Amino acid sequence: MNAIRPLLERRGALAGAALVLGLLLGLLYAWGIQPVKWVDATPNLLRSDLQVDYLKMAIDSYSVNRDVDRAIARFEALGDAGPATLRAVETTPGEVSPTAIQSFKSVVAIFEPGAAATAEPTASARPPSPFSVTRLILPACGLTLLLALGLGGVLILRSRGSRAGRPRPSSAAVGEVGEEGLQAASAEGGPPLATFRTTYSLGDDLYDDSFSIESAAGDFLGECGVGIGDTIGVGDPKKVSAFEVWLFDKNDIQTVTKVLMSRYTQQDEPTRQRMAAKGDPVLAENGAVVTLETASLRVEARVVDMTYGEGVLPAESYFERMTIELRALPKGVRE
Repeated sequence: MNAIRPLLERRGALAGAALVLGLLLGLLYAWGIQPVKWVDATPNLLRSDLQVDYLKMAIDSYSVNRDVDRAIARFEALGDAGPATLRAVETTPGEVSPTAIQSFKSVVAIFEPGAAATAEPTASARPPSPFSVTRLILPACGLTLLLALGLGGVLILRSRGSRAGRPRPSSAAVGEVGEEGLQAASAEGGPPLATFRTTYSLGDDLYDDSFSIESAAGDFLGECGVGIGDTIGVGDPKKVSAFEVWLFDKNDIQTVTKVLMSRYTQQDEPTRQRMAAKGDPVLAENGAVVTLETASLRVEARVVDMTYGEGVLPAESYFERMTIELRALPKGVRE
């Protein structure tokens, strides 16, 4: 997950991924879920042996109903393959009467253009099938492409919106991406790279806030955030008993995590040990500061305000509200 975070920060990455996904879904729909169904195909599209069978049936029909226009229309439906197919029927008539073949051949030979004005309409003159390529595949692919582009645009706007309004450093604390640039800023005692504030309220079961850490030049350095670490009890809404505060550094190989726990959770030995597997467990208190450090970044997470929930669960076991301020600095800068 840490390896793909820098990719997600690139403006075109999400749009490209959405486009590829949309095309794949379009192909899946067009070829698997709703494939093309050929209907009302004309006899000239049949295999040669099937064209012979078709013409034999047309000859048998003419020998019974003597409908000249219908016979001519059926012969014309074979297109350029008509004469060759008729010769094949003459060569191997099978159960078709030679007399019927000659009679049908005479009708075709004396036919003049315009004689079949009232003939049976061929497949080419019929209304297009609702399952034709142009009525199904092209609109489906076009709609899928539009959805993919729309999704990509939404993701880009959300990515930009999540960073909108966040304080940026008032001066160039970091001029270059990388450890050397960060160390230079540390030596000068510059301001924080950024300061973020996030608030959880009871009922926000999907709470998971993350922030991009950038240099003054807008270069991606890492990310930090806060999410739900653990819950207590059952039912909705979730009763959050611990939060995970994390820091990702593009120059480091791992994400640093610390766990802010309620007083009840901190005093419960099995739960505390279980939380220790996620990160260093820390008791959450108003004004408490938790520091996370990586190869080139440091984040100070301060509990600005917190209140416990009240109910049937043990006292001070879950949070009603929690506001945390995150200050991102180059490693070595302390204020």
